[in-house]
Amino acid sequence: MNVFFNFVLKKSALGLTLLIVIAGFFIAQIPDFQLDASSDSLVLEGDENLAFYQGIKKNYGSDDYLVISYQVTGDLLDPQQLAHLANLKRDLAKITQIKSITSILDVPLFRSPPLSLTDLSGENITLENGKADLALALKEFTTSPLYANNLVSKDGKTTAILISLKDNTRFLTLRSTRDKMRIERANQALNAEQLTKLKSIEKQVLYNATAQNKQQAQTIADIRTTIHKYSDKASLFLGGLPMITTDIVSYISNDLIVFSLAVIGLMTFILALIFRGLRWVIMPIAISITGALIMTGLLAFLGWKVTIISSNFFSLLLVMTLSVIIHLVVRYRELSQLNPALDSNQLIKDTLTQMFKPCLFTTLTTFVAFGSLLISGIRPVIDFGWMMSIGVVISLILSFLAFPMIMSLLPKTKIIAHKTELGFTTALAKFVARFGNYLLIILVVFIGASAVGVSKLSVENRFIDYFKESTEINQGLTLIDQQLGGTIPLEIIFKGMAEDYWFDEDLRADIHKVHTYLDGLDETGKVLSIDTLMSLLTQANDNKPLNGFFLNIVRSQIPNSAKQHVLDPYLSTESGQLRMVIRILETNKALKRGELIKKINHHISEELGFRPDSFRLSGMLVLYNNMLQSLFDSQIKTIAVVFGMIFIMFLFVFKSVSLSILALIPNTLPSLFILGIMGWRNIPLDLMTITISAIAIGIGVDNAIHYIHRFKVEFQKDGDYLQTMYRSHASIGLAMFYTSITITLGFLILALSNFIPSIYFGVFTAIAMISALLANLTLLPTLILMVKPKL
Repeated sequence: MNVFFNFVLKKSALGLTLLIVIAGFFIAQIPDFQLDASSDSLVLEGDENLAFYQGIKKNYGSDDYLVISYQVTGDLLDPQQLAHLANLKRDLAKITQIKSITSILDVPLFRSPPLSLTDLSGENITLENGKADLALALKEFTTSPLYANNLVSKDGKTTAILISLKDNTRFLTLRSTRDKMRIERANQALNAEQLTKLKSIEKQVLYNATAQNKQQAQTIADIRTTIHKYSDKASLFLGGLPMITTDIVSYISNDLIVFSLAVIGLMTFILALIFRGLRWVIMPIAISITGALIMTGLLAFLGWKVTIISSNFFSLLLVMTLSVIIHLVVRYRELSQLNPALDSNQLIKDTLTQMFKPCLFTTLTTFVAFGSLLISGIRPVIDFGWMMSIGVVISLILSFLAFPMIMSLLPKTKIIAHKTELGFTTALAKFVARFGNYLLIILVVFIGASAVGVSKLSVENRFIDYFKESTEINQGLTLIDQQLGGTIPLEIIFKGMAEDYWFDEDLRADIHKVHTYLDGLDETGKVLSIDTLMSLLTQANDNKPLNGFFLNIVRSQIPNSAKQHVLDPYLSTESGQLRMVIRILETNKALKRGELIKKINHHISEELGFRPDSFRLSGMLVLYNNMLQSLFDSQIKTIAVVFGMIFIMFLFVFKSVSLSILALIPNTLPSLFILGIMGWRNIPLDLMTITISAIAIGIGVDNAIHYIHRFKVEFQKDGDYLQTMYRSHASIGLAMFYTSITITLGFLILALSNFIPSIYFGVFTAIAMISALLANLTLLPTLILMVKPKL
């Protein structure tokens, strides 16, 4: 320790210069910092369904298309309105990355005027080529099994413009190879050479994904600029999965900058109110910001992308570092008031000596709390665990280097006499002394209520719930969902039935039953399949179903311009598959993905008699549901492991089984409380809220260690448990209160965000701070006074 003190106190200028250089190096990397909200970050790594889904996209094309809703107040097919739409389509086509555009102008029409079976091969009727009857066309668009509630709303006032983006073939090939190898790795089927190759491919995918995401964001920005020019004669909204992921990145980026600055500003104001001294405000804030910036630069340097889950790491690191600094400041001021004759260096040395162990132990336990996320099996959660585990270590090291260096360079400040007691903490001490036993009754009721709430927890949520109703993205998704047949696609693949379909009347009837069943579900919007083509052909045949012989003749006569809309997306001769595409209504508040998937599987196999291995559900809805279900299992597993590991840490820190148990009991409450509230309020576990428990545990444990460490020190003075409690509340309780209230108010600022997960994160982190503070200043001392463990 002497070497350390000589360096930070006698060579503080040199040390601070080195710190600034190191910090400058990492801060210089921040321009390369990246956020990732792509579909890759929303699915399980190694999920076999992902490989199947990628194969489906390869056979039928990507479902990652953009949708522009075009809503009018007058006649949608008015010539002037169609000219307006044509100009919009023309300008959109100029955007480099757009591959194709589908609209009411160019889709084939079959009933405008009505075509007979013999006319199908020769006629190509569209609005664009002028062959369509406009009056009949509007009726076809609003009643056709292909276009109604899909391309055009049933009231004829809203139409969709579908935009397909150009593919990056190299990126898709690399990602497909990576996904296949990840499945093999999960099954332990890769040798050392193949594992090395997989790491290399993962780096290449990461590099290409970065370029792809930037390009996609620019394309979406260009599309928005274009449609804004045409908002004079129509109400236009942009939707689709690429837009959702791009906008999530935009929201997170905005929150990361705006709210981090707001949190810093509020914390600065609160510290000024508490300490009333410039150095006690600037120094803690500066060190906290530096720690968070160093970690941000480190992530950029390592090429480590931040996802939705880890997007609030910056604010958390501000909190972790500020917590350590506040404890150091409060102890320094206490020692300075108690020993005014001590010189500055001795005060610094005594502060660090007395606070090193509790701060080290709190860092280790917080490290363990976040480290428990590594067993989740979910890559974004694992990455968040690593980020925070590394981050808290950086916070500790930086705090114990920067604080003494800065303080030794500044002249010793005169600490104005101040109360070392706080009315709030003193009141809590008095409450514990008089009514502590009643806390156990409250505890039982509290645990019971929270347990009931936990039993109500679910992992079902909707993308639309991520955004406030007042936001453009929510309004656009709602319009597309309600007027144009749904948002998120679900696919059903029937294997080995493509060729038999044309000859087997019973199979056609069964596929029709599946289509009708899916179309009747409350959770589904538009359903498209080969049965849609059958409906169109039946209409063209005077509403008489065709038999197998005529079907084979007719299918060969369908022009290519029509095949790409009614046949190729739903039947593949090469793979022998039939495909159904179901769009799910995200606005349906009763939507439960897992239950819907089970219900569909059960009905098709049990009610309609399809063999379970003859069909398979796929699409982003299935992949995201798999992620959500894994999150729930991960939450249970993570909490069990973290409490086990923290108990072991307590044994190491306190060297007492009884004291370790007493410390653990109150620190189960913040996590239980938060999960209970989520259950009672029907707030689902998702990619953001999954980390709240680990954060709550880490925060609570920090307070417990600081309190018990000070309690043991104070107990040595007179051996009186009650008086020791009063002194502990007046000293370390003060630092705990200052830290908690500063961080709580800082995180509550996130409640002003437009991104709902950020709101939940801010509110629940604030609740975790307050509940951890109260638990460790009431229940913990109550248990100590009752049990009187050996100290």
